[in-house]
Amino acid sequence: MASPTTLPTLQVQEGQLYVLRRGTSVIGQAVRVQPQSNVPTRKIPRLGDTNKATSYAPAEHSVSIEIYAERDPAQMAQLLGGTTKPVSGGWVGTEELRLNPTVTAFDLSVDVYETATGTSDELAGTWTLADFKPSSLSVPVQADNVVTHTINGEISDLYYSPEAGYGA
Repeated sequence: MASPTTLPTLQVQEGQLYVLRRGTSVIGQAVRVQPQSNVPTRKIPRLGDTNKATSYAPAEHSVSIEIYAERDPAQMAQLLGGTTKPVSGGWVGTEELRLNPTVTAFDLSVDVYETATGTSDELAGTWTLADFKPSSLSVPVQADNVVTHTINGEISDLYYSPEAGYGA
């Protein structure tokens, strides 16, 4: 078989920056945001039929967010959704930042910035993680690498909105 003479231009996705927001408040830069969507299916056989029908359940969504562990744990506190840092004076010293199953779900946004433009960062689009509720926390204690925290959670909806005019 002969090779095609023309191929579409390959545009590799280079460096991107992910900024986490809760409402209009910027939480910070994420190392990694890994959302997942899944539509569970089930094969249903009928007596005497050699074919099976497929039943589709509603979509399920989850997300894994990895953030840098900073000297000030305010970012982790915001993602856990419970304790917030006082506006002035810093932490009191009696706070306990922990995974709390009774926390009210909240919306998160992930702004995706194209950083390989050569001039300035350009907003490419935004992921919306609706009704985020943290379900697990991983806090590795290590001294030889950059320390990160991973917070996993369940979300009710996941969608991406490309920025108007991006890619033109």
